[in-house]
Amino acid sequence: MTSISRALAVFFMTAIVVFAALAAGSGTLLAQTPNPLSSSYVTPFPQTDRYQVRVIGDWLGSGLTNGLQDAFKQDASVQIQDASKSNYGLARPEQIGLFGDIDKLTASNPPVNIAVVMLGVNDATSMKAPTATGRLQVGTAEWKDAYGREAEKLIRKLKAANIAVYWLGLPVMASSQRNDAVAAMNDAVRQAAYVNGAKFIDTSAGFTDQSGAYAAYGPDLTGQTKRLREGDGVGFTAAGSRKLANYVEIVLRRDLAQAKAQRNIPLAGDEEEQARVVPGNRSAKSAGGKSAWTTEMGARTDGAPAAATEPATKATTDKDNTPASTAASATAATATDDQRREQAAFAGASGFQGGELIFGDLADGMTAIAVISPVGEFSMREIQRQTPLADRLYFKVLSRGDALPPKDGRADDFTWREDSAASQQ
Repeated sequence: MTSISRALAVFFMTAIVVFAALAAGSGTLLAQTPNPLSSSYVTPFPQTDRYQVRVIGDWLGSGLTNGLQDAFKQDASVQIQDASKSNYGLARPEQIGLFGDIDKLTASNPPVNIAVVMLGVNDATSMKAPTATGRLQVGTAEWKDAYGREAEKLIRKLKAANIAVYWLGLPVMASSQRNDAVAAMNDAVRQAAYVNGAKFIDTSAGFTDQSGAYAAYGPDLTGQTKRLREGDGVGFTAAGSRKLANYVEIVLRRDLAQAKAQRNIPLAGDEEEQARVVPGNRSAKSAGGKSAWTTEMGARTDGAPAAATEPATKATTDKDNTPASTAASATAATATDDQRREQAAFAGASGFQGGELIFGDLADGMTAIAVISPVGEFSMREIQRQTPLADRLYFKVLSRGDALPPKDGRADDFTWREDSAASQQ
């Protein structure tokens, strides 16, 4: 076993044993605490296994919703609904209605998993000063601070309900005055999103000409030149809304794929969540006090290998064809199927392909699960994430200039060999 393989084995064995102990000791802890092995931005376990997406916007929100629904029309695991209103905004009195509706949205059932936010076309106006009388003029530093606080308030409400937030920045506008206001809004929202764990998606480059100015026409998703903006210089045509939605689609599809990969990590969710991925009650004990997992995998609690079932069954079948031997054969076949299902449940996109599972019973009814896995994309990414930058191989070689130790017989192996010296004499 190479040093990298040994490091991977120690990492996964230690991490998963700790998670097994936590799961057995307190099942609610894993449901409330984020999984350290999970790096997905979107929850891996949506209720009813269907992601609930809500578009929160102003009068541009309905077009964005149509574009997103068209983008995900072939994906039954994503349901997109419009939660926008034409008068929504952060700089106007209507924001009171916005935040009240957000409270209702966060309490809905099934719960919302993803929020796509795009606001601002109603916000090119002055704001009330927070501590003094008067108004804050659009674009000033004070105005941007006040607008950023309102955006931060909205993001925090959504994040508190475990909703992944994607905030779509506004593109350039035909009016230079409105365009300056949009630039100030995007700056304020970008900072608020960064500080509060939301994802800000910039769209300005998709609706400009070669010089970066507003363009009503441009390439659609197929590359054909079409009208993307309405005559008012603000709204979007159907082709423009679809292109706008594509900015969200690219980021969201990547995060959804990463979240679905996290489902295959053992003990990544609570018992109810894992039951949707690995059928059966894994916390139940089989006869004799042994773990159900240990029994299904054919392992013994004392660490010794289990007896082979197939040869024993075959011998019994060859000896006689009594109903008892037929029942034994069916039991062995069922155990083999269970083992295959167990192994398949831990394989897949999470990077545990070909890994070896080791089970053992601990005290107080806890089960230790260890995975010795070959090097894969997921395992290497997780190891690098835990390794300090100064200790990573690429940093040592490419940034610091350290030389790698040569391997025996490789081209950079310049060690003096006695056999080569003897042959030259």
